[in-house]
Amino acid sequence: VMLGNPPYNVVSANKSQWIEGLVQSYKAGLNEQNIQPLSDDYIKFIRYAQEKIEQTGEGIVAFVTNNSFLDGSTHRTMRQELLRVFDEIYILNLHGSRRLKEKTPEGGKDENVFDIQTGVSINLFVKKQNSEPKRPATLHYAEQYGLREEKYETLNTLRLDSPLWKELTPYPPNYFFVEKDLA
Repeated sequence: VMLGNPPYNVVSANKSQWIEGLVQSYKAGLNEQNIQPLSDDYIKFIRYAQEKIEQTGEGIVAFVTNNSFLDGSTHRTMRQELLRVFDEIYILNLHGSRRLKEKTPEGGKDENVFDIQTGVSINLFVKKQNSEPKRPATLHYAEQYGLREEKYETLNTLRLDSPLWKELTPYPPNYFFVEKDLA
């Protein structure tokens, strides 16, 4: 089990050849002008955790991270890789981005669970021992908008068998980890 809240820092000081080499799998095939978001520290932590799970063949990664990887276009190969490696993925999008001036769907105030400007998500990546090679992973998604205290209440009671979770089917080429109206 790998559990944590890695730093979110797009200007990472962690530029070792080893981790930069691992992150290359998230950059493969991208023709983006700016792939800097894939050098963020939290992305490197996710990639490191994925490497360890691939080595052991089973495990759980539970990270609270910046939520930009859920639907960022630059992150599409990363999402595809996570779907390939893991069996179950649970994403609880807590929103709360001050930078994006997020509001609730009803137009109300949306607060972050931390005193930061970046929206966050809780991410569980599960790889089962000797799992059948079904691919891609099953993606379970839930989101919570609103005031900080309301989000804390949800977190205190949320379970993996809760009806709040929706099963999403990420499609190529973007493999979004959020609900998207592609019409």
